[in-house]
Amino acid sequence: MSVATPVQTEWLKSVLFDRGFLARIKGEAIKVYLVVIDACGGIPDQSVSLSLSFLRSKTSLSTPTLIDSLVQLEELGLVVSTTHERGKVKTYYVPDPLQNVAHD
Repeated sequence: MSVATPVQTEWLKSVLFDRGFLARIKGEAIKVYLVVIDACGGIPDQSVSLSLSFLRSKTSLSTPTLIDSLVQLEELGLVVSTTHERGKVKTYYVPDPLQNVAHD
């Protein structure tokens, strides 16, 4: 597991707590999101390729739960699937949802 830098920690804290995404993430999806974040080095605006078997090994979740969690994360805008073919490995882009917020 990588060691988070203060900037990475602040970004994740800001996404989950300051912007309220933690309250919007339901059920086991938080586990999946944290694994995705770890896989991309804790840095937003990265793409990462992940298989369901890798996610299962890291979260101990069933395949249907993983799929539901990924759908939820996509609906929240926390991950974006960039491969749309059926297969074992999918690539996800991890946007910075803070950049898409209008400022007053």
